[in-house]
Amino acid sequence: MKIHSFVLAGLSLAMVMGTVARLSAESITRRTPVQTIDLGATRPAEKTPVVSSVALSPTGRQIATAGDDHLVRIWDFEQGKVLRRLAGHGDWVRAVAFSPDGRLLATACDDRRVRVWDLSAQSPLHSIATPKMVTRTLAFSPDGRRLAAGGFGSEIVLIRMADGQIERKLESPGGDVRVLAFSPDGEQLAAAGRTGTIRLWSSKEHVRDLVGHRRRVRAMAYSPDGTRLASAGDEREVRLWDTATGNHLATLPKQSSKLLALTFCSADILAAGGSDNVIRIWNTRNALEAFSLEGHTGSVTALAWKPDTQTLFSGSFDTTVRVWQLNDDTIDRVSQQRPSVPLGK
Repeated sequence: MKIHSFVLAGLSLAMVMGTVARLSAESITRRTPVQTIDLGATRPAEKTPVVSSVALSPTGRQIATAGDDHLVRIWDFEQGKVLRRLAGHGDWVRAVAFSPDGRLLATACDDRRVRVWDLSAQSPLHSIATPKMVTRTLAFSPDGRRLAAGGFGSEIVLIRMADGQIERKLESPGGDVRVLAFSPDGEQLAAAGRTGTIRLWSSKEHVRDLVGHRRRVRAMAYSPDGTRLASAGDEREVRLWDTATGNHLATLPKQSSKLLALTFCSADILAAGGSDNVIRIWNTRNALEAFSLEGHTGSVTALAWKPDTQTLFSGSFDTTVRVWQLNDDTIDRVSQQRPSVPLGK
């Protein structure tokens, strides 16, 4: 494993861009990571994994990465070393998720099983068969009592963490679900995939379908207060939705690449990673791209935000996890930009 450190040239946007309200495509500032964790082979015989999923523990001290070498690695971020390798899956591990309390880790791969690991034990706590579904995405409810799993199949399953049993099955929107997300209060579950339709359930009941995307949705993120849902994918643009009414609020300007990962960094600031290896930071209130984060040499497939330290983590097909520091001044200045263009409907 290699760790490279970089110097951020000026964390204040005002220092590098002048007046932020005049941002344009030509003046967007490009930033480099403060740290890069190389997940390349740590032993000569070990396969270099493609990073398909990254999860940040609630404490921010550990990162879980999953990939095509059938292993899940638990990293101590501060020490920059692998604490554990979780073996047991027989194929490409596609999804990984920490429980809200950080005690459990859920993993899923092409072997049609979802495993839940107690990180204080050596073997899986639960191993759940999903014979009708190859899982591609996992999401814990905010209270940690349930795990949602979706993928290639006609159903989404809700797994009860108390005993590892499937509690409920929900009809999949199109049979190919690539992303699941719970609202911050746990009252809403969103699912989307190949058809572009986003299906919402509330209190385990089907509420509505959000129709607008014409191609596959690969990423979704709720705003911190749960009032808005961001979605993106093969259509190369981010859409914003009102979660209470289902109304389409806005569409951010179209990008040159497919969008594979989304996360809110504040109430108004959204990070979006894509197949052009770049992470773009958007102000969702005025549809302006504030700045871009560059350094990855492969598609950005996962993003995780740690609000207390204003740190963004990104995982990529280039087999690295990169760390980006966005301080309070940066976020505040971006979010306070005055609208210079109308929000697209």
